[in-house]
Amino acid sequence: MNLVHGKIIGSDECDAVLERIDEMILETLRKPPLDIDRVINACDVMVKNLGGLGVMKRLPELGISPSLAEMYIGQIRQMFGAEAIRERMRIELGDNFDKPRELTYSHSKATALQSIAPLGVLFHITAGNVDGLPFISLLDGLLTGNINIVKLPQEEGGITIALLEELFEIEPVLKEYVYVFDYSSKDIYAMKRLAQVADAVIVWGGDEAVGAVRKMAEPNTKIIEWGHKISFAYVTREGIKWKNMEKLARHICLTNQLFCSSCQGVFLDTDNMQDIYDFCEEFLPILERACCDDPPALSAAEKLFIQAGITLQNYHNRIEKRKSETRIFESTNCSITASPDSKLETSIMYRNIWAKPLKREDILKLRPYKNYLQTAALICGEEEHRELSQKLLQTGLVKISDGFEMSNYAFGEAHDGIFTLRCYTKLVSVQN
Repeated sequence: MNLVHGKIIGSDECDAVLERIDEMILETLRKPPLDIDRVINACDVMVKNLGGLGVMKRLPELGISPSLAEMYIGQIRQMFGAEAIRERMRIELGDNFDKPRELTYSHSKATALQSIAPLGVLFHITAGNVDGLPFISLLDGLLTGNINIVKLPQEEGGITIALLEELFEIEPVLKEYVYVFDYSSKDIYAMKRLAQVADAVIVWGGDEAVGAVRKMAEPNTKIIEWGHKISFAYVTREGIKWKNMEKLARHICLTNQLFCSSCQGVFLDTDNMQDIYDFCEEFLPILERACCDDPPALSAAEKLFIQAGITLQNYHNRIEKRKSETRIFESTNCSITASPDSKLETSIMYRNIWAKPLKREDILKLRPYKNYLQTAALICGEEEHRELSQKLLQTGLVKISDGFEMSNYAFGEAHDGIFTLRCYTKLVSVQN
């Protein structure tokens, strides 16, 4: 589905827009800058009406479980109320982000005014692993005064356009600052054309997606990368308590391990595989109970497809088991693969994790993965927390949390260790 200046258009009209998008953007740039207060106020009204929005009532149709929907709604309310936005802008852009700062040239004592300005035009190439990600990325672009072009991921489900229609109903002036297209990433002409008119390309995805954008974009186009990351739990003997394990299990089920911040597996502070097997036997029933309490909201076709992938991967793991210490611990709705290596990797996902040994003195062996690391759930004794947090952060991780809060948003928290709004703006100075 395509949305241009607030109007849903077909593929024929879409191609016509593509040919004249430069002119359309210039028409907007000739007007006074976007009033950020209008964006903030529109977000505030939308958040206050969130519970009554039709799109929120449709979340189960999009395969979003009630508990995950509740988390999303809570995060949106926390992030996009007027007071929260202004506080976030102060945190990310500075106390006086909306006021120019006077500069003085040392050699002449001449003065200039420095202020924060939008980059201009942002081209968001979004991923499909987080529901509503295109809308969130686009809102950050609007809050920094940019014109935004969004390429929707496949099977996005319509949530972005539904939310935008609600936003435009509140504040129609925002329409001309938003272009949404559902072009395939394989449509090289369309992708290059959209990148050509952008001041920055924002790419959400793995190495392949980032590499493709680097080849596609012009050398003078800024590329902002939000690459795929891997997160995990680190557990010590002191941390293996029922309440801690239950929190981790709830997180795994809530996210289905689909987010960059989702737990893919568990490293244990041991070099003994028997400790790993014992942990798997203890944690599996806790994970199964959490699965039953929060079943995934999937269609029959999705369940069949996912189960086929899980079966294939577990079959591969069983082959590995014959020649190593690998063991698979399975229950009705989940599994844990115990492996003797300490390699960081993604899991089968959908409540199927791995468990591996990693002694605390070997934690820094994760350094080669530094550009892929994001969040670690540190489950340990209170007296161990400071030492292990420091070791984990030295590997390249940017967030340490408990088992449940791995994918939750804390107000003012950076994304992948970086403030997003800073990336979407620039500092400009004008001499008096």
